[in-house]
Amino acid sequence: MKAQATTAVTSSSANTPASDGGSGFTPDMPVVPAADSDGGRQARPPAGNTDKAPAIPTLRGHLHLAAAARPNGETYLARQSFRAPFHLSKPYWDGRVLHVQLVNSTAGILAGDELELDLAAEPGASLAVTTPAAARAFMMQSGAACCRQRFAVGAGAWLEYAPEALYPHRETNYAQHTRLELATGAATLFTDQLAPGRVGRGECWAWRRLRLGLEVLLDGRLLLRERLDASGAELGRLAAFHGMSEAWFGTAVVAAPLLAADAPVWEQVRALQGEGCLCGVTTLAPGLWIVRLVASGGLALRDTFAALRAALAPALPGLQADLRKL
Repeated sequence: MKAQATTAVTSSSANTPASDGGSGFTPDMPVVPAADSDGGRQARPPAGNTDKAPAIPTLRGHLHLAAAARPNGETYLARQSFRAPFHLSKPYWDGRVLHVQLVNSTAGILAGDELELDLAAEPGASLAVTTPAAARAFMMQSGAACCRQRFAVGAGAWLEYAPEALYPHRETNYAQHTRLELATGAATLFTDQLAPGRVGRGECWAWRRLRLGLEVLLDGRLLLRERLDASGAELGRLAAFHGMSEAWFGTAVVAAPLLAADAPVWEQVRALQGEGCLCGVTTLAPGLWIVRLVASGGLALRDTFAALRAALAPALPGLQADLRKL
């Protein structure tokens, strides 16, 4: 495995700038460019002899979204901007949380695609973002695709981000970096899921390269930085170490400012570990935790996330909302 590292940054070292500027990407990762004027679709030749090579269509898509609170406490979308492949459902306010569904209007992620996602829950806002279907990174005979994600949660704001799983297809080469910025008093349940591939087609651990990065910051102070850079075969060996041929990986970042580290809910969360599912909890800072899940199947991972959400709901009122799949 080329690189697999997790760093929990102590308060003494958190203010030290990272050598890569805090991007979490290795130097050879593609960089998302500024917005272009052609609606996001570019035709560019592949590397090599550019005089004779046919042009390859690519997407430069973005979604910028900010939710704010009205004086009466209702949350609304204060700002939004998006370009293919991103699309938004009509927002729905249920009296507690504003629900937004994020849709990829194309079949999935292809070589050369460069995506950018920027979501903010401003102070006092309450936002839940879901996706109706899995994200798929398709076969890439050459080149790579990348996505940068930034999520910001202001003081007194709530954000739940609950996308469906990422499915890396055979021979894909995909990089994704996520940055979660929290203010004091912010609350969140931020989750992601990684599938081993198209299990129903007998395609497991077949991607060429997958690079995933995650950073968590509190008031600008770096608390967690981790990176995964692995082929499918390399991650498959890690799954085999856990005794699972088709392991599904899940991560949840939980920010609950009023929840104590010794609260009974954490015993409920640790009790989620059982046959077919491994569960671990790490404290990043007072009121901030990361939960790791490794499940033997997609349904097992989904059920465990549902149980985690139910266990945390009494401490995080935003979780009492019903996530609608529009």
